[in-house]
Amino acid sequence: MNWTTFGHKKAIQGVYKAYLSDRLSHAYLIIGMQNVGKTTFALDIAKLLNCISENKPCSECQSCKRIESNNHTDVSVIDIFSDQNSSVSGIDELRDSFISKTNRKPFEGTSRVFILKSIDHMRVEQANIILKTLEEPPEDTKIILLAKNIDTVLETIRSRCQVIYLDPIKESEIVEYLSTFRSVPDEKILQNIAKLSQGRIGWAIKMLNDPEEMNYVNQIMLDFLQIFNFSLIEKFDFAQEISIKIQRNRPKTINEINLWLACLRDLLLLKSGYENDQFHEDYIRVSNELSFNQILQTGNVISETLENLNLNINPRLSLDMLMLKVHNFN
Repeated sequence: MNWTTFGHKKAIQGVYKAYLSDRLSHAYLIIGMQNVGKTTFALDIAKLLNCISENKPCSECQSCKRIESNNHTDVSVIDIFSDQNSSVSGIDELRDSFISKTNRKPFEGTSRVFILKSIDHMRVEQANIILKTLEEPPEDTKIILLAKNIDTVLETIRSRCQVIYLDPIKESEIVEYLSTFRSVPDEKILQNIAKLSQGRIGWAIKMLNDPEEMNYVNQIMLDFLQIFNFSLIEKFDFAQEISIKIQRNRPKTINEINLWLACLRDLLLLKSGYENDQFHEDYIRVSNELSFNQILQTGNVISETLENLNLNINPRLSLDMLMLKVHNFN
């Protein structure tokens, strides 16, 4: 076996055991934060079902390679929510990409596999399109749904799937994995990437392979630190900037807000006496200006704001309330 998925041993073992006993579910709902490995795991399941080697999945045969490169005719990956245009797939598009293909027999493999990403953005009318297929899928068809938060997935969808949770991966495991790459930077940089990843292996790999992306992440966190010295009006202006960014690219901006929490974690480390030689001077300054309680309270309201944004509450209103509360903490 050669699973591409890193970590998530419990999930891998559960699926593989079900496969060996011919008890794989007709539909899975994989839950986990963005970049934690949901799509990779779903593609591994598709490989397991269509691999032509004895030790499945091998990730080396023609079938596995075609699945990994998104060229296998029996494996379809459909994103309900497009990062590129920040829009939800239309009804007709979903019918064309999913419903029209589910009743076809496998062409080059043994199973047709449909991977539907961003199910937590699915509307009721979209859910109605796939419900019948979820209830009575063709015998040689598997449906794998991906979402970040099970609470935002429609109950009618949840009840028809076997749920698999992918937990964040430990920092030490991420550092160990990243250290196997060629031409890796020194261990301090790996530790910083692992810390900022918050258990998201895909995010960590992306940072390692793209130094410019890492610079962008560091700048987002430094920009956030400045709000603690802003007036209330300046905080509201900052909230407006972020709300406009959400309208333009919601997934990317939500990730940026998550980085604020990582920034606060660093401030708490500094308050606890953590060595500060690797931190930018702005971190040290702000950690000296804020109390433990102020940092914790700020983290709590950011988490609340992220929950509100996931529930599609008005971004500008949510961010204005966040800035007002942060201002009152100071």
